[in-house]
Order: sequence, then structure tokens, then C-alpha cells
Amino acid sequence: MPNYLHLSDARKSGLALSLISGAMLGAAFPPSPFYLIAYVAFVPFFFLWLRLENLGIYVRYLYVQLFAFHLVCVYWTGGWAVGKDGWLMLSNLALLFLHPFLFVPFLIPAHFVRKRLGFIWGIAAFSLLWVSVEYWNAYGDLSFPWMTIGNSQSFDLARIQVAEFTSAFGLSFLILACNGLTFLLILKLGKEWKLKSTKSSIAFSLLVVLFFGPLIYGNAYLAHRARPREKIVLALIQPNFDPWEKWGEGSESKSQSYEMQFNAFISTSHELADRKPDLIIWPETAIPFYVFQPKFARELARMRALVDSIGIPILAGMPYAEYLDASKASATAHRFEGSNIAVESYNSATLFVPRQTTNSIYKKIVLVPFGERLPYAETLKFLIEPLKWNVGISSWGRGKDTLIFGFKPNKTDSVKFGGMICYESVYPDYVREFVRKGAQFLVIITNDSWWGRTSGAYQHAAFASLRAVETRRWVVQCANGGISMFVDQFGIQHQRSELYTAQTLLGAVELGDGETFYVKHGDLFAQGCVLGGVVLVLYAFVKRRV
Repeated sequence: MPNYLHLSDARKSGLALSLISGAMLGAAFPPSPFYLIAYVAFVPFFFLWLRLENLGIYVRYLYVQLFAFHLVCVYWTGGWAVGKDGWLMLSNLALLFLHPFLFVPFLIPAHFVRKRLGFIWGIAAFSLLWVSVEYWNAYGDLSFPWMTIGNSQSFDLARIQVAEFTSAFGLSFLILACNGLTFLLILKLGKEWKLKSTKSSIAFSLLVVLFFGPLIYGNAYLAHRARPREKIVLALIQPNFDPWEKWGEGSESKSQSYEMQFNAFISTSHELADRKPDLIIWPETAIPFYVFQPKFARELARMRALVDSIGIPILAGMPYAEYLDASKASATAHRFEGSNIAVESYNSATLFVPRQTTNSIYKKIVLVPFGERLPYAETLKFLIEPLKWNVGISSWGRGKDTLIFGFKPNKTDSVKFGGMICYESVYPDYVREFVRKGAQFLVIITNDSWWGRTSGAYQHAAFASLRAVETRRWVVQCANGGISMFVDQFGIQHQRSELYTAQTLLGAVELGDGETFYVKHGDLFAQGCVLGGVVLVLYAFVKRRV
């Protein structure tokens, strides 16, 4: 086959096809209503790949496609709409330009399979290996599963019901398989395949099953919902504090800012108590100071007096400090000069229970790379100080345990729930661990006010629907600046708040029981894709294309 890429117009068309493919993928993500475009987003790239023989050129256009995908999907992570943090903007540029390189090595073998076994097997390898890299991308210090393409389908309530078996990775494979079949049908019909040939009939039948099968299953499932279960009432406080000013970075002093915020939460909680909720939830770092340190003893006493007086437990986000032997502390811990003591700070949450003087502390485990913790901090400790955010929260310690909170409402037995902080809710395997430990519903406390009215908060809120379906648990999200909401076990969102508004929400959630296939068995589907991709690549090594 001639190499058309030596021609200037071919280079331009190749660049255009790569950019279009990546942009279509990004445009399928929330808040876009055009999520179904993902099912054909790879088709332009596959047409380009058809005429690419050279591996180096394939890699270049693959990178362009991935860059366009990143640019459209996660442009917002730099906080450009706000423009208050240079390091945040720099980290966004690094994400856009460098993160695509993490995909490329996994997808290079697909080109090898295509040259050895033909284009059909090449597309199969590409699909399996893409899901493999998504699975790999959910682990480690540089993990970023936000862009799992199955996440783009969060608004498609019927089709996402299959996620209770496969998680979002199964949706990714469906999307890739439909893209591959669509491409092959367009390419082959009228050429090698006849309209009524066996090959075209098989390909068309597979496409119909993969595209409409989950839709039919999901609609049937939603039409025959399980009977209502026991419910409790939760109240959410969305205060809409500026995320920079809340840390004392505005015109007020830190002490004035802290006092104002604390008083606002206490006052609103007293008002909500009249509506008799079983639990009140404050958002991430709602208490922006170390309330368990002796210097804040007065504020801690006020907090305990609040829950005792209203008789309602309160879940609150806060920073938490733990003092350690400096020789045993992590690289992110602050060491006191001339002392063997170090202090580790955590992005945390705790449950204040009436007439209980001790608190269990959940310390956030999955931290945003660079934003909350320097990846591989133990090795790159010399970068910790230079790369701190303006608000000084980029060196959190990492927690170790998926803590389950429990309390006993007046009208029911003890209730258990899992509390996640912000970014943790993007990790399906992490979220399922709370349910495996007995969580009857799930809570996400978050900020989501860093990026202005861009896609970030909308995407984060949309992904909660997938976590609800995967676990068949109600998910409650309480945000500082929005979006707060209740999500039922079918992924349907209720009482969504608006961005950048101060609101309180009151809603009943059902207490879940039992475990879905995904909760029981985890990422078996994704692991099967990894195995399938490896086997296909190995097979290509031992068998040349006939």
C-alpha cells in the first residue's frame, strides 16, 4: 500500500481525522447531552489508521487524537476561568500534554496485531488494550480514571444499568466495540462484503446487540424496580464559600474567615434541626481549621454542644493533624526543626454523634495528583515545597483505611455509611470497598468550586450515577459551591442544587443491602480485557497474517 503521508494534503487530512476523533470523544462527556457520539468517535481515527503503515506515524497521530480528547474533556482542571493559581494552571498543561503519553505504550501493540493479523483483529486488540490502559490508569500515584470513556455515558440511564456487572469499564468496551463494528461495516459494505453476506450479517447483528441490548435490559430493569426499602432523612448544607477566601486568602484575616464560616454552619444546622433529619452533612473542609487541636478547644466544645442540643449527628469535612515520630513520618509530613516530632496533615471527615466524646477520623486515601499530593513524594521530596498550591493544601498525608461511619437514628437500628472525599468517588473499585464493609448508603463531600462554571463540577456530579448503579446504593453528594444532590440506586439524580448558590437540601434515602456482581467480584471484566489483549498480542507474535 502506498504511503500517502508523504503528501502535504494527506498530512493535513490525517491531522484533521485525529483531532476530530479526539474532540468527539471529549464532547461526549458531561455536561454535553451528546453522549451517544462516543459510539462513533473512533471511526475517523480508524479510517486514518487504515492507511498508516509506519509505527512512528501511527504513534504521532494517536498522540494527537489523545491530546484532543484531553483538551476537550479536562481543559477546566487548570482553573482558567478563575485564574488564581499558577501552579494549578501549570498542572493542567502537564495533564494535557503528558498524560496522553501514558496511553500510547499500551496501544502500540494494537498496530503490531493489525499488521500481523489484519484490520479486524487490530481493532479488537485496540479495544481490549484501551480498556486495559483505563484499568491500569485507576491505580498508582499518577492514576487519573476521570477519562474512562464509559464515564461519558452517565446521562444514559438505561444503558448504564449494566454497570452493576462490569462497572464503567464495561461501558468503555461497548463503546469501542460499536465503533469498530461501525467502521468495518462502512468500510466493507459494497467492497469485500455483500449486503447479505454472512460476514456483514454477523457484524450488523453484533452491532445491534451491543448497542440496543444494554438499552433494552436497562429499560426493563428500570420498569420493574425493587420494592422500597427502609429510609432515613438526610440534610445537606451547601454554603457556597469562596474556596480561596475560606482559607483566609481574602481580605479578612484567617481567624475572622474561620469564625464566619463556622458560625454559618452552626446557625444553618440549628435551622435544619427543626425539620427532623436523621443526619446533617457538611461539605469537604467545611471546618477549615484543625478543630481537634488544643488551640481550637472552644470551637470543638461548640461543635459537641451543637450536636448534643439538636440530637442529630453531623458529618463534617475538615483538616486533621497527626503527630508522629519524625523518623517514621512520610515525606509530606512537616518536621519541626531541632525536634524528632513531625506532623502529618490529612484531608479528613468525621462524624459528630450526640453525647459521644470521641470521634472516628476518616483520612482521605485517594489524593489528586499534584493538587493534593506530589506523586511519588518519597522519591521526589525535594519538589514538595516548590510545588505547593497558593492555598497551601498540596501536601496532604495519605490515609490507609476505608472507614465506615455508624449512627443510630431514633426510628431504626444502627445505620452504616461510607464517606468519600471529592476525587475518590471517581474510582469504582475504591467505592465498592465501602459497600463490602457494610455501607448502606454512600456520601461524597466535595468542594467543586475551584474551576468556575466549567465542565468539572458537572462531570463529577454525573459520575456519581455510575457509582450508584455499580453498588446499588443511594449516593448523597454535598458540595461547598455545588453540585449537591441525592442519587438513587438506579443512578437517577434528585434535588440537584445549582452551582455557586447557598442551599440546603432535605431528602430521604433508602438503606441498601446485598452486593451486586461488581461489588462481590470487582473488575473481573476489565481484567478479562487485559488478559484478552495480552493473548491477542502473543498470538500475533506466533502467527503472521495469512
